[in-house]
Amino acid sequence: MHLKNRKKYIFSQSNNKRLSMIRNILFLTLILFFQIKHAHSQLVQVELYNQFNVKTLVVIPIEGKYNLLTEKGKLYKIKKNNIVYFTQVGDSISIWDSDKHIGIFSTAKFIGTGKTNIIKAESVYPALKERRYEGDLFLEVENNALLIKNLVNIDSYLAGVVEAEAGPNAPYEFYKTQAIISRTYLYEHIHREGSSYKIGDDVNFQVYKGMSVQNPSIKQAVIHSRGLVIVDSLNQLITAVFHSNSGGTTANSEDVWLTSRSYLKQTDDPFSLNQRNSQWRDSVKTEEWLDYFAQQGFDINHDSVKNDVTNITQSNRIKYIKFDNDTLHCKRVRSKFKLRSAWFTAKLNGNFVVLEGRGYGHGVGLSQEGAMQMARQNYSFLDIINYYYKNVKVIHISKVG
Repeated sequence: MHLKNRKKYIFSQSNNKRLSMIRNILFLTLILFFQIKHAHSQLVQVELYNQFNVKTLVVIPIEGKYNLLTEKGKLYKIKKNNIVYFTQVGDSISIWDSDKHIGIFSTAKFIGTGKTNIIKAESVYPALKERRYEGDLFLEVENNALLIKNLVNIDSYLAGVVEAEAGPNAPYEFYKTQAIISRTYLYEHIHREGSSYKIGDDVNFQVYKGMSVQNPSIKQAVIHSRGLVIVDSLNQLITAVFHSNSGGTTANSEDVWLTSRSYLKQTDDPFSLNQRNSQWRDSVKTEEWLDYFAQQGFDINHDSVKNDVTNITQSNRIKYIKFDNDTLHCKRVRSKFKLRSAWFTAKLNGNFVVLEGRGYGHGVGLSQEGAMQMARQNYSFLDIINYYYKNVKVIHISKVG
């Protein structure tokens, strides 16, 4: 082949490869676009104030447009900054605006009709701080209180969770980490519960106090990690548990709960040391402490037993405290005395048993303060996730088996 023609051929082949590469990139981008669009459009329904018995809720639209509907159909449009009161009366809801009584109904729906719809909500009884929510509100009466549900897109919900769980001043890479964990938790919960799933807004689920309003980077972190979840070696969503601080060592899942998970194994965690919740101190009246152990079947009238239960050491995380032939699960002691963690020592000091502990929370999975410290040291969200969860992958939710 002539040198000139050879150069043309090579140039042509190179261009074809470039074009092929560009087509592949565009194709993958298009797929990702539709995946992202689908994920963004998904909605989640969250029960609000589910640890309170709310009797009266004040709602004020601050952005977008809203319609008020009841079981009797559409009532009227709610203008921006118009105040609406919902009060539980027996098994019904009494509805007022700032001027008049609208009526008494079994159900009420506050439906947004604008592109972006945001309300202010404030529980009057009991008195709670104002919150802001995107999306719709559904109200009915259950157990002699208002049952309030927020129908909201997943991105907004997750941003609210991340802000409530992590605060407004964490590193950006940690926000991405927390977003992926919270998304995994949500989808795994929905997958496990099926169509009857129920999501609350307190610590029994994931803390959610409305939309993220304190730091714009939180919403950006949710968007940048959109659709990403954590799966195990079988491509199944993991139970993405986390806690505040491990105290220096995380716990095995089977040491806290009955179930063993391959990805929830004890890990040395120096990143959690020297943080706000690394250590704690508390005290319990000696009489109350001894009474508890007596109720658990320990013969505290024997000096040796009394000495054992008032002088406990845990140099490392342990599952049970052992007294001769008897044992007591550490988490039961923690639960009884509302301790920050089950990793503690106890020492008798006159009328009090002084407790010194490490970490905050159950200790299983990711330590939030440890993960924040990793982010400050320029570890990526993948580094952080793979450090606290063993043999896992981060994939798009559409690829979950």
